[in-house]
Amino acid sequence: MKKSLKKVYSHDGQDRFLPRLSLFVFNRSRTAAVLWLCLTLFGVLSYTTFLKREGFPSVDIPYSVISGAYLVDDAQKVDAEVAKPISDIVMKDSHVKTVQTQAQGNFYAVIAQYKEGTDAKNVGKDIQKRISDAKVVPSQASIKVETPKFGFTERGDDLVIAVHAKQKGATVQQLTTEADKLSAYIKSQNIADIKSVSTVNPFVEGVNPLTGQMAKSQKTFDRFGTRNGESTVFYDAVSVGISQKTGTDVIKLDDRVRSVVSDYNRSHADSAFTATVSAGYAHDIKDQISELQRALLEGLLAVLVIGSIVIAIRASIITVIAMLTVLAITIGILFLSGLTLNTITLFALILCLGLIVDDTIIMIEAIDAQRRRRSDPRETIQIATRKVSRAMVAATLTAALSFAPLLFIGGILGGFIHAIPTTVITSLLVSLAVALIFIPLFARYLLLGKKQMGAENVHEPAAAIETKVANFVGKPMLWARNSRKKLFSVGITAVLIGVIFIGAGGALFQKVTFNIFPPSKDSNGLSVALSFAPDTKVSDAEKVVDRADAIAAKTLGENFSQAAYYANANSQTANLTVNLVSYKDRDDTAPQLQKELQNAFKGFEGASVKVGQLDAGPPPSAFAVRIETDNRKAAQRLAKDINSFLMNRELTRPSGEKAKITDTTIADSGSFTRADGALYQEVKANFDATDTTTLVTLAQQEVEKEFTASKLEGYGLKKDVLKFDFGQEDENQESFQGLIMAFPILLVAIYVLLAVQFRSLAQPLLIFMALPFSFFGIALGLYITDNAFSFFAMLGFFALIGLSIKNTILLTDYANQLRRTGVSAVDAAVGALSERFRPLIATSLTAVASLIPLALTSPFWEGLAVVLIFGLLSSTLMVLTVFPYYYLGAEFLRLHISRKACLIWVAASIATVVLVSKLKITPAVIALVVIGLPIVQLAITKKLKKRA
Repeated sequence: MKKSLKKVYSHDGQDRFLPRLSLFVFNRSRTAAVLWLCLTLFGVLSYTTFLKREGFPSVDIPYSVISGAYLVDDAQKVDAEVAKPISDIVMKDSHVKTVQTQAQGNFYAVIAQYKEGTDAKNVGKDIQKRISDAKVVPSQASIKVETPKFGFTERGDDLVIAVHAKQKGATVQQLTTEADKLSAYIKSQNIADIKSVSTVNPFVEGVNPLTGQMAKSQKTFDRFGTRNGESTVFYDAVSVGISQKTGTDVIKLDDRVRSVVSDYNRSHADSAFTATVSAGYAHDIKDQISELQRALLEGLLAVLVIGSIVIAIRASIITVIAMLTVLAITIGILFLSGLTLNTITLFALILCLGLIVDDTIIMIEAIDAQRRRRSDPRETIQIATRKVSRAMVAATLTAALSFAPLLFIGGILGGFIHAIPTTVITSLLVSLAVALIFIPLFARYLLLGKKQMGAENVHEPAAAIETKVANFVGKPMLWARNSRKKLFSVGITAVLIGVIFIGAGGALFQKVTFNIFPPSKDSNGLSVALSFAPDTKVSDAEKVVDRADAIAAKTLGENFSQAAYYANANSQTANLTVNLVSYKDRDDTAPQLQKELQNAFKGFEGASVKVGQLDAGPPPSAFAVRIETDNRKAAQRLAKDINSFLMNRELTRPSGEKAKITDTTIADSGSFTRADGALYQEVKANFDATDTTTLVTLAQQEVEKEFTASKLEGYGLKKDVLKFDFGQEDENQESFQGLIMAFPILLVAIYVLLAVQFRSLAQPLLIFMALPFSFFGIALGLYITDNAFSFFAMLGFFALIGLSIKNTILLTDYANQLRRTGVSAVDAAVGALSERFRPLIATSLTAVASLIPLALTSPFWEGLAVVLIFGLLSSTLMVLTVFPYYYLGAEFLRLHISRKACLIWVAASIATVVLVSKLKITPAVIALVVIGLPIVQLAITKKLKKRA
């Protein structure tokens, strides 16, 4: 065995490109050092100075909103004479996907959703012209066509300033006048980054068709709440909205606007009014940047400690320097690519912390291992790079491919998250380049001095322990290597352990809840959504809101920071956004406060109230049942029965756990709503649990089971009148389903990559075993930490693909190197385990260590970190203890099964993976099929040979 290892170490051969590249840079250390310094400095400057800070990336929303007033005080007339004619014109446009309309006594809104890829602004202008040319709308009706964007107000403002009186008693008109003065003052300052600034006017003006006179009607109202000492005060308010230019640094703009508002307040100190910034993205971005820096510091400290224990102190220092270099270069590339430092790119950079450590550790450990065996630094770099470069390239490209499906997600969600795969893939490729180019440079000065070379100069206590553990794991193979029966018995035992492990993971997954965007364990915001009774007037809604504000203030107490309606409250709904004291500075979590506040609203009169938690993902959608028919009386009667049926109904999840439907409401019968021209009545409901994705499907099944076609006929309605609307949840499920469907394609792409890299059809499938080995850990981690399998957990799984497959790539690649020297399969497996045990343990433990602080301190990141930590531990354990036996089995089959039979195995295995994405097949069954098929083929082949 030792002779074989020496052959591998002394094997010169023809140097490949990557070892030559590393050696080329190593020989030109001064030039390489200057290059490293320039790239790192540019990255640091990009982070601190060049990169713009944004709230969210700019995303085109494929919608147009046509709205206005028709002051006839008759919802049916507004629907018939304005909303429906406009809807009919809009639906004729080939770019339009769906159209929804709502008509009230004096107002209407038509929302057109376009097909993906549509330029909403240009199409909106064309639709406005066609509405004008058609002349089907009364001249007294006002018409405004807008392309909405994400923001705090309904029109999408990026900054909101609340203008309010210092004492109660000011009228809405007085507040509006004062807000206009503030708007004019801000305009006069000529702030370069402001695109527009104006009052969010609560009034709508129009011509009354009965009198022919101009009339004004209040459509919306606002409140602003703030904590003053020991009490919380809510003021009547009118909002001033600011829209920023594309690429604006929100932190700089926020500081400038706050300064201007302070100047305005000082210059109007004697006024009865004052202004306060009520909404902006700057505070959240500052928190996220702080969290990134803290996570980076804690992660690097963990890497330093683990690296020092598992490898060496100097090696761990190089690891930390290399990781900082990767992040700096990645950030520099983000700047050159035109991206900004926003919520999404910060999310991706934090995710990168657990990924970029792999190439760094693999390379530095290879150099460290070679320096113990030789005294020439140049030869050390040459041999070390030659040993690991193939495995590093395969592992990095696999990890990069794992995130590729995210590039093809469409819709609004796709527009938001495209920066995630771009950032992660960039960082992975940069980490490979840094490992091959700059780590040899760092090693030259920190690790390869004369006093650090040779076995006599290397003292690593952990190395002896690691060797003993590796030898212990490999003992059964050595015990059985001279007996086919013994090999078969230990091999079958290992296979069964693996199958049981995978099966246990599949069974445990049944107990994990599924929710695409679940609420995090804590957050800094709550929402209080009020839905008013039908025919409520604005003045009545204001009174109800005042009572609700008092309850919110009293219940939240010292946890309350600031709150506002952002000019979105009207006679139908009002949504209060409450900013809490940071979760770092309070004892009560947001879910606890949410529950307390919801309980405080029990028995509340004048509106139904739903308290929610504000998170980074979209808010959970209400479950809605639509009754599409022109027969309003029958629809209203059915709506009441559906409402009664859903009220407090229990739902049983696949796991057997129960949930209940709550807060059922019937839409305002005084308004007229349409979907694609069809008139409908709507019943909405919420749930007492957070796994919305699962519960909306169960609720739909309950309604369909109860209200059958024959039952609907009893109402005088057709069997197809019931439609279901999950709001944002529909798009979330569609995007998530796209990810699931892309998964088999991803595996095929990775398979082809590995097949080319390893020049084998069977070994890529062997390498894939790292994935099912991680299932148990993922399921266990999510279950014991009470986290749902979500979009963020799915991101963690994509990251885990690269991290876990890297382990099997390392073992397989080195075993292949040994096999090429003539070593037996058993000795190759044992040798690979012995040689790769330390880098495998080092990469896994450092990745886990870098993620633990994030999982413990950040509720937002907990689910993703749990998937990575537990999945990686599970996969690493099984790869170390079981995978070598799978390698032996694969080698045995390779020698006894023809290439044609192997192709059949590959095709069957891929078909099985594709099938599992459509059918409910447990991972254990998949493993049995993939493992059992070649055994069956071998048995058939032997029988045929005997007959021949």
